[in-house]
Amino acid sequence: MKHVNVLSNLLLKSILVGFFFLFVMQGASAQHRYPNHFRTGVGFAYILDGDNSGALFSQQYTRELTDHLHFAVSAEYLSSSRYDKQIQLFTSRKAFVMFDASLYYDLYETTKYTIKLGAGPAVRRRSELDLVRGEVPEGTVTTPSNTPGDVFVHIREKDFGGKAVLETDFFNDNRLFFGMRAAGYFYNEGTSIFALQLNMGYSF
Repeated sequence: MKHVNVLSNLLLKSILVGFFFLFVMQGASAQHRYPNHFRTGVGFAYILDGDNSGALFSQQYTRELTDHLHFAVSAEYLSSSRYDKQIQLFTSRKAFVMFDASLYYDLYETTKYTIKLGAGPAVRRRSELDLVRGEVPEGTVTTPSNTPGDVFVHIREKDFGGKAVLETDFFNDNRLFFGMRAAGYFYNEGTSIFALQLNMGYSF
């Protein structure tokens, strides 16, 4: 009976010690978890129609909803152009101001890096200047070109669509991180966009 009591006391102490270490580990982990993330990025953007390419600048705020689910809002600016070497002239210039809201899901997560997949609705304000040869629709805003019969067409439109993202973050310490992103933007009007981007961020 005494032997049983000793084993019971030892088992009880082991369980209490185990709970203590579990509590300490959870507390330590909680100190390093920050639910808010702000990231800024710059990258290369390719506009699928017209063979334009340019730079994409973005600002994004992310809030962790659960361990694997995140909500993000982004503001982005894209500037692109196309240069014709034969006539030595920029034949197209495009500037997009874009906003979107996305839900992200962690496909894989460790203490050093994460891989996330995200998607959500998007809207943009599109300003374009394109060189057009020949007739243009009546009412189109144009500017004459140096070449007879050619005009620059001005377009200002608001488009609605969606965004799909594959993103990875690498953690340098508890708060600072950097990462990469591949994103596709699709709209009801105008051209779609594909972008590759480098990000730097801060957790708080």
